[in-house]
Amino acid sequence: MPVGWTGKHYFDVSKIYGPMVYFRVPGRQFIILNNYDDAVNLFEKRGALYSDRPTLYMAHELVGRKVTVLFTPYGERLRRYRRLITAATHPRAAPRQWPLHEQETLNLLGRLLATPEAFLDHLHTHSVTVSVKTVYGLTVAGKDDLYAIRAKQFANLTNMSSQPGRWLVDSFRWMRYIPAWVPGARFKRIAKVWKAELEAFSRVPMQAVKQKLREGTAEPCFVVDQLEDPEFASDPLRDELIEHAAGGMYSGGIDSTASLFQIFVLCMTLFRDAQKKAQAEIDRVVGPDRLPNMHDAPQMPYVEALIKEVHRIHPIVNLIPHATLTEDEYKGYTIPAGASVIANTWAFSRDENMYPDAERFDPDRFLDARAVNAVDPRNYTFGMGRRRCPGTTLTESFTFLAVASMLAVFDFEMPLEGPQPELKFDDALTSHPLPFTCRILPRSAAAVVLINQQRASQHA
Repeated sequence: MPVGWTGKHYFDVSKIYGPMVYFRVPGRQFIILNNYDDAVNLFEKRGALYSDRPTLYMAHELVGRKVTVLFTPYGERLRRYRRLITAATHPRAAPRQWPLHEQETLNLLGRLLATPEAFLDHLHTHSVTVSVKTVYGLTVAGKDDLYAIRAKQFANLTNMSSQPGRWLVDSFRWMRYIPAWVPGARFKRIAKVWKAELEAFSRVPMQAVKQKLREGTAEPCFVVDQLEDPEFASDPLRDELIEHAAGGMYSGGIDSTASLFQIFVLCMTLFRDAQKKAQAEIDRVVGPDRLPNMHDAPQMPYVEALIKEVHRIHPIVNLIPHATLTEDEYKGYTIPAGASVIANTWAFSRDENMYPDAERFDPDRFLDARAVNAVDPRNYTFGMGRRRCPGTTLTESFTFLAVASMLAVFDFEMPLEGPQPELKFDDALTSHPLPFTCRILPRSAAAVVLINQQRASQHA
């Protein structure tokens, strides 16, 4: 079994052995689904059987991730998490967040104008700022803010603790009983440190909100809404459920959106024709005197198609396993109870039946005659079935506003010197482009004036 989140490897294997790839390692069985229709049939049409998580002993038990939204087993706790998050992020609730998204997008434009060479930091800070403000009502000062630093640590530790094939204890049950002081049990000592750091990720901002509530200075946000809900007051699990639901929103809204924005900038740098076509649409709809807003979205089909293509060209999150609750039969195959069943979203994104010439970056595939078969990649990049991210509506509006606004005022160009950007990515749970450089230039003097005027009026 390869170590890491190697979607391309399993896609290549499927060309030899077929779209459903089965293998086993000691103590674990895996089925990799390389066909989108198979994933729909199992994760969505048979969701009651395929919504559990396999036990990753290192991540779940030793590092304590079993109680979190991403890793908790299928059952009442997961349903309660999803109800809490869905109530705050469903389509009718999303417009309440648009003013925040507009404010922070303007701050992002200001940072990109001032120090464009630090765009990777700015994109991450933007994701952290919106997430922390939405969930906790707290302010992030910049890339060196505690919440921004902890967000990167959280993503790194979650990736390392849950990486397939990395920890022998996930496969060999007897290793669970080795005392931490024994040579060879370093994984237990590592897990103890990681557990404390990951628990602080959701506990510290939760405590900060409670303190602000006591002082009467708390701002409206997800956590405040839940803590002040009278129907929740007598629930003995109230604080624990709110803390982990909030932590799930916080973490889910940072690393994946930061990666998406980085991929967007990379693609705009590499594929100038798509950039110019999107900018022409924005200019036609918005004009030169204002920035885009969410009411413009229905009039910008090409920008929407471009966002879909950014999702497709490199799915950000891949190979997160579901698990079967009971044995099942599918297409003549027996799928054992407890097996890890994994949707290979990278394979879906390269399916020539859905996306002809799949290696090419081409937003028009979602607009012309090919659109009949072109599945919206967000149907699988946000997860599938009862494990699908419940906050997708909020994420989509946040993404549209940032992408359209950056395109409205900036050009993305290749660097004049040094290595040229390439479509290359790391191999992590949430995958990011390998570090790259580009030039981010104001489209005109009027664009600079517009950003500065809008920011001045914001702070007036």
